[in-house]
Amino acid sequence: MSILTIKLLLIAFTGVIAGCNNNQSKSIESSNESRLTKNTVKDCAGEHSAEAKLRTVSIVPQFSASRIHSDYWPLLTEIGKRTNICFKLDQQKSIPSFEVGLKSGAYDYAFMNPYHQVMVSDIYQPIIRDKQRLLTGIIVTNKGSNINSVQQINGRTLLLPAPNAFGASLLTRAYLDKKNIKFNPKYVKTHQNVYRGVARDSELIGGGVNNTFNRESDELRSNLSILVETPGYPAHPFSALKELPPEEIKNVQNAWIMIAKDSNSKDLFRQVQIKIPIKANYNQDYAPLKNLRLEKYVQ
Repeated sequence: MSILTIKLLLIAFTGVIAGCNNNQSKSIESSNESRLTKNTVKDCAGEHSAEAKLRTVSIVPQFSASRIHSDYWPLLTEIGKRTNICFKLDQQKSIPSFEVGLKSGAYDYAFMNPYHQVMVSDIYQPIIRDKQRLLTGIIVTNKGSNINSVQQINGRTLLLPAPNAFGASLLTRAYLDKKNIKFNPKYVKTHQNVYRGVARDSELIGGGVNNTFNRESDELRSNLSILVETPGYPAHPFSALKELPPEEIKNVQNAWIMIAKDSNSKDLFRQVQIKIPIKANYNQDYAPLKNLRLEKYVQ
């Protein structure tokens, strides 16, 4: 056998081996994609067909991730089925972490506080809000404490969920600032932590909002008193990333409204703090918040 023939045989053999390896690699990649798809289906709420669009949703972490998941999953499932979308919850452990995602447009949809919407109005548009419910900031005390006037807050520790929580922190801090009352802020991540901290310690005071306070158990609320309540403003919007297809945004918005017309769906909306969903309008509902001049308190 000539040297040229041997070389040609070696080249052919090498090609066969490479082809087998490539086929094996493609098989592995295909298998991985299949597993990823199956896992994604398990992790998202809504339509699970091959044609469904996968979208991320993040909810401002006023409560624990497990509670947010149980509250939102049923409604997102129903919306997704009507819009051919599967919603994947992308929950953050703290409000500051949630804000980082908002500012970078990391979520396709988000439930955010009113001032968040002002902060990211160039990235997100509000599409749904509650028709009747207004958001108020509240300052709560332990019912067993001797604190019965705002002046007694001076020099005390005030529990707050996060620096930029609209009602719980921005509104309450602005209120106390106007009264020239100094306090020591302590940020404890969630509204739940604020209420539980004040309920355990009669020396503490906390900032929250009417909506989250009213969702706490009767037992917890029986240990707390509302010392101050601010004026009300349109509550948290459910907002969409402006880069999404306009038709999709409109379909999601309409799905909220249509589902709400079903009397059997009331529990779905009560759980997500939007009892009577209506279409939101940024200029009318949230732009006026700029006049509150809260930017001096934003961190």
